[in-house]
Amino acid sequence: MSFTAKDLNPLVRGDDWTIKLSVTQDNSVVDITGYTYYFTLKSDIDAADPGDLQVTATSSGVDAAAGIVFINATDTQTNTLEPKTYNYDVQQIDDTGNVQTLLIGKVKVVKDVTRTIS
Repeated sequence: MSFTAKDLNPLVRGDDWTIKLSVTQDNSVVDITGYTYYFTLKSDIDAADPGDLQVTATSSGVDAAAGIVFINATDTQTNTLEPKTYNYDVQQIDDTGNVQTLLIGKVKVVKDVTRTIS
């Protein structure tokens, strides 16, 4: 499996983010049960992990058997990000410990207008 270079659509600071990935190989679904995923944002690509934001997700159940994983960042996690363009990647660690980068690119984090929730 090789990585895909893909810039993401802009995301809003202070929002809950969900990234849905469908993992396939040679047009066939991959059972990703027990796999771990890392979504990492860095303004400086050479900075040490966790960078500006790092979210971990694991796969299980029916979604995992269908090759689907949801990576979620909470509003609390995204609230402190500075609005600007970040480098990101999504890495997968399979059930045998092999590491692969699935996606790599840039994502713009834009300012939210409402800074308080009542």
